[in-house]
Amino acid sequence: MNDAIKGERGGALRRFKPYPAYKDSGVEWLGQIPAHWEVKRLKYLARLNPEALGEDADPALEMIYVDIGGVDNLGRIVEREALTFGAAPSRARRIVREGDVIVSTVRTYLRAIAAIREPDPGTIVSTGFAVVRPDDELTPDYAAYALRAPYFVERVVANSKGVSFPAINESEMATYELARPPPPEQHAIAAFLDQETAGIDALVTKVCEAIARLKDLRTALVSIAVTGTIDVREEVA
Repeated sequence: MNDAIKGERGGALRRFKPYPAYKDSGVEWLGQIPAHWEVKRLKYLARLNPEALGEDADPALEMIYVDIGGVDNLGRIVEREALTFGAAPSRARRIVREGDVIVSTVRTYLRAIAAIREPDPGTIVSTGFAVVRPDDELTPDYAAYALRAPYFVERVVANSKGVSFPAINESEMATYELARPPPPEQHAIAAFLDQETAGIDALVTKVCEAIARLKDLRTALVSIAVTGTIDVREEVA
């Protein structure tokens, strides 16, 4: 099955042309990269957790809070909660701005990693997220994809500590490398991925809806058959 999946994926990717030349990235888990790209540690491309609420914040301060469970595995913020600082959990501390990327440092394998786009005023996220604020060399749109890339997520997961809730320290994550194309190319890559993944996500939604309908049909068939609502004696060969 895995070989079949790999073969299908390889066939789908053959319509895209490779770069003219590649070089060794010098990072074992990253492999080869285009010859004109660079490799840099995350801490040299972004600031981590640049802003946070202090313990002395006004208890009446209003916020829109995002916890780890509020981000799905497709990088979408699906749950927000309006709270005051006094009523919020102690982990509601990290301030986010437009262009930030939040990366769950707890159970990162669930891929609760999202770009912050047009945030509500007063948006605060859990300390279970590392807030990554890209510098000039790393565009926010590219960073959102690069930090969700399998090579980066898998390294975070491999170095997380703990059993039930494996987690990683942000300072360690900051030492991990990212492949860095020139900024204009970063924008092009992000625009391409926006376009391609939108089509894939739409197809996934349709498939999930079809699966849900089929499950409902299965349940209904079982119910009407075992309660004698329908006579199936002539339906069985």
